[in-house]
Amino acid sequence: MTSPSWEMTVEHLMSGEGTGSNVASLCFFSCSEEEQLMKTTEFLHVEEWQYYRSLHFERRIRSYLAGRYAAKKAIALYTNEDDLRRILIARGIFNQPLVVHSQNAQVSITHSGHLAAAVAFSEKFLMGIDIEQICESNREVLQDQATARELSLIQSLAYSADSMLTLVWTAKEALSKVLKTGLSTPFAIFELKQINLKDDVFVSYYENFYQYETTSFMLDSFVCSITYPKGMRLNMKAIKKGLNIPIQI
Repeated sequence: MTSPSWEMTVEHLMSGEGTGSNVASLCFFSCSEEEQLMKTTEFLHVEEWQYYRSLHFERRIRSYLAGRYAAKKAIALYTNEDDLRRILIARGIFNQPLVVHSQNAQVSITHSGHLAAAVAFSEKFLMGIDIEQICESNREVLQDQATARELSLIQSLAYSADSMLTLVWTAKEALSKVLKTGLSTPFAIFELKQINLKDDVFVSYYENFYQYETTSFMLDSFVCSITYPKGMRLNMKAIKKGLNIPIQI
């Protein structure tokens, strides 16, 4: 069964001292496979078309298109670009997304199941985003990747183990995207030292990277985590309004 199509954007995603009027924009995108293919290919840059034609596996094709569409929508909102084809998202040496556009911008992209999301942001305020679906079958793997401290934090919170293990994973994955390391670095270095429930969402802090914090929330059967510089404020009010559902785990 395919999932209903929808998309949601937030223009003024972050606020804080010295941030200016708009330092980040967000896009969530959910679309059935057939519609996704039809809707996203027309927005590809000519160089992205070349890479797209080299893809052979259906799952990778869907992931690439959904992620590129969400990223281009977020970047267009951030830069006031009205033609998505003028935005090129190239790949860096570590396969990190690189925005090629007349205006400076960076982007972080994530994709899981039928959901894709991206955050476009200023080079001054580095950010990362990750979405993962909550699956009982992932429990053992996520437990093996969690530290003893993180397992203790999970046990102290009155929420399902699968939800919290997924939250811990996404919070670490989002930070790894900020640092441009991805899965190439042992996840223990991104250890969480604290998880606080605040205004119906979770805010996590890191043992080794005190400069950052992460807000995590649930969207249907998914957990989304957004990492940003500590002291900035994520516009959860706009996210809740745009998604039009209660956001809590």
